[in-house]
Amino acid sequence: MPVILWDWRIALPGILLVQLGTSLLIGTVYGLSAPWPAVHFGVQVLACLILLLSILQTSNVQVPTSGEFSSRLFRMLILGIAALMVWRATEGLDLPRLDVATKVLFIWFAAVALITLGMTETALFGSIGLLMWLIPVQAFLSVLFPIPAVIVLLGILQILVALACSFLLLAEDDALTLIEVPSTDPNLAPGVHRRHSITSGARVLGYGIGYWFYTFVSRRRNTEARNG
Repeated sequence: MPVILWDWRIALPGILLVQLGTSLLIGTVYGLSAPWPAVHFGVQVLACLILLLSILQTSNVQVPTSGEFSSRLFRMLILGIAALMVWRATEGLDLPRLDVATKVLFIWFAAVALITLGMTETALFGSIGLLMWLIPVQAFLSVLFPIPAVIVLLGILQILVALACSFLLLAEDDALTLIEVPSTDPNLAPGVHRRHSITSGARVLGYGIGYWFYTFVSRRRNTEARNG
């Protein structure tokens, strides 16, 4: 769904949902001792929160919707081809200590991450693709080497990736919109835009979600009125 809809408001919760399911899988099926599955999920929450704080300060908080129908059809086609390739590739690929279903699942997660990285032109979905890629890698290495030092190093790597991508988000927005001053600077030069603060970004996001919900309810009422 994050690849098809190409919306960070869907992608970030999707990453958390995938991480939650993967943590439960390696904890219950493969016996990774507590609290490490919970640590995996907690680190992912922190990484997504770091990205969210950067998104709220940039123009990425506003999601364009023009021309999305044809783009979604193209991405669905790419996902279908990738699904066929993963299905055929997993027949002759063996991963130690993983059963067939888990092997297919982890390879599919990696394929979705590579598709995201290959189709994106921005640091936003590049960061989402990297976080998605780290989920199966972290889970597989945790099952293969259930050593606390390895798990801690993987968590540190995940946080560093989130911090680097967060910096790239801010730097990319500055390069594209010629933002040269922070939002708190009262002396704004002509032709220079203010950088969004976290508060203003959250307000824009809240207005966008509220407007979407209002239009959805209005469409439902109009449909019910016509049916009546």
